[in-house]
Amino acid sequence: MEANPELVKAGIDLGSNLIKESVQSIVTKIKTAKAAGDKEKTINDLEEIINGLISDRNQLIQLTQTYEEKMIMQKISDNDIDYITENIIPLLENLLEQSTTENAQRTMESLNLFKPLLSKELFNIAQLLGFNFKKAIGEPLTELINSFITSKTSSPDEMRVTLELASLQREVEFYKVMQDEEAFQRYLIATGKA
Repeated sequence: MEANPELVKAGIDLGSNLIKESVQSIVTKIKTAKAAGDKEKTINDLEEIINGLISDRNQLIQLTQTYEEKMIMQKISDNDIDYITENIIPLLENLLEQSTTENAQRTMESLNLFKPLLSKELFNIAQLLGFNFKKAIGEPLTELINSFITSKTSSPDEMRVTLELASLQREVEFYKVMQDEEAFQRYLIATGKA
């Protein structure tokens, strides 16, 4: 399974923050601040330590939230799993029932073999093992549909080429008309130039 770079970075940052601000490190800073003997400097040093701890705490909270968000984005919720498992098979069966081809019948038989695999238990087990359904199925499906739609629309370059070809074809036909005296006379009459 490919590691998500954002999750890895969040985990490393979280770990380094925890190590950096260990209890021993904080105790040493406090002892050093008290050892100076100057009450004003000690108070300023302690305030600096407290402000640093508050800042580190906020950073840890932010890193933890980032980590949680990324993990939640990869996991399909129980409600989503229920919805998928309860609706995908009937939807596929309905589509196949509307088709009258022999291939549809074979596909329906194959679908019956896969029904047990499309269960809530399988989804949960796969996710616990680290399978990311959204990345494995959702992203390729999105790309497939995008390429299908893109293939059905003409790009501006294709339209420009088509227009140029039509213009050249019109010129060829015009030269053919000019070579035929009767056709050329009809052209002149039709355009009001005769």
